[in-house]
Order: sequence, then C-alpha cells, then structure tokens
Amino acid sequence: MKIPSILSETWHVYRRNLKTWLAVPANVFSPLFITVLLFVIFGATFESTISLGGFGTGDYKAFLVAWIIVQVVVFSGADSGFALLTDIMSGYFDKLLLAPINRFCILFGSLMVSGTRALLQALLVVLLALIMGVDFQGGMLGILAILVLAVVFGLVWSCLGIMIALKTRNAQVTQTSGVLFFPFIFLTTAFMPEDQLSGWFKVAVKINPVTYVMEAMRVIVVEGWDWPTILTGVWVALLMMTVLLAATTLMYRRQTA
Repeated sequence: MKIPSILSETWHVYRRNLKTWLAVPANVFSPLFITVLLFVIFGATFESTISLGGFGTGDYKAFLVAWIIVQVVVFSGADSGFALLTDIMSGYFDKLLLAPINRFCILFGSLMVSGTRALLQALLVVLLALIMGVDFQGGMLGILAILVLAVVFGLVWSCLGIMIALKTRNAQVTQTSGVLFFPFIFLTTAFMPEDQLSGWFKVAVKINPVTYVMEAMRVIVVEGWDWPTILTGVWVALLMMTVLLAATTLMYRRQTA
C-alpha cells in the first residue's frame, strides 16, 4: 500500500477519534479542573518547604509545574486505553478491521489522538502556571521543549493503556488501570528535591524512569537550559517510547490477526 494512502487513512481515523473525544466536554475541562485543584492544594500545603533549600527556585509553584504535567499526561494513558476499548465493545473496532484500510492506521490514529491530548493538557498546565505567576527560565523555547517532551511521554503511557485494553478487553480493568501508574508518579521528586530524600524512597526515586523526565521538564522551568539533565530526560523518554511502541505494535498485530 502506498504511503500517501496510509497517511490519509490514519488522518481520517485520527480525526474521527479526536471529534469523539472533544464531543464530551468533561474530557476537555476535567483535566483543567483537577490541575487547578492540585496547584492550589499542594502549592499551599508545601509552600513553606521551599525554605529548606535545594529546590533551585524560591517559588514552590514553579517546582510543582513539571509534576503536574507528568501526572496529567500519565493518567491520560488509561483514558486512551479505555477509548479504544469503547470502540471494541461497541463493535466499531471490528468494522474498522473489516474496512479496506491498513489496520495499523487504526492504532496509529489512536496514538495520534493520545499525543494531541497530551499536548493540550500540558498546554493548559503551562497557561495556568503563567497565570499564577510562574516564571519559565527557559523562555518560550523552553515551553515548547516541555510541550514536545510531554507529547513523547504521553505516547509512552498511552501505549501502556492500549496494551492493557487489548490484553484484558475488560472495561473495569482498563478504567482502573490508572491506579497502577500511581507509584510511577509519586515515587519521584514530585514534592521534594532528591537531596531532601533518604532511605528506600530515595533509591526508588533514582530507579524510576519518570523521575528523569520530570527533572528535565523541571530544570527548564526553574533554571533554564541545563543540558545534562535535559538530555537525560529526553533519552529516557525516547527509549521508553521506542520499547513500548514496539511492544504495542506487536500485541496489536497478534490481537487483530
């Protein structure tokens, strides 16, 4: 099949799935509400801890921005899996498989929507942070870099969500799979810098790949272009995306054969 045809088919699947997502206002506004709530609650609760030092900034809200983006993007992975499962349970997925299109266009169209969702959700967090007075030391280019990294990282967790949906084909399991992602979000430097951590928690933080992606985003916000930290986060995100995209494609092939 010619590449233009594959691109066209992927685009149509993407456009349909995006319209389906945008048709439910809660899908768009719920992340914004949760983001505002997290900023207010955690910002007020832990603001005094900034006096301990080591945060790289005097504004605790700036320190929180990266974690807020990561948690919004991670939880959207479960939503991506549930969106695919909805099509499977309704029978629409089977109709697509019978259509005269490359069946991988169905998967790639779904992943494109996941990337779009990650972009929009991360953009909402950035806009909210700017409204709340957060000063991004990396400037506009830094904000763009954060958004790109958020999209890549969003694809990572969307792959996980889609694999869970394909493997279980169970609404309850897929919808609650976000609970499995909790350790990856909270076993990080979400609220305190690594120097302030100790014991088993510090060890868990260091082996958690999410930590390095979060630190890459955070350093752009609070310090600017610290390339060693940024590149480490970028490589970790790209490695995770490569491995999980390959695994998702393989599972998709087996489930739709």
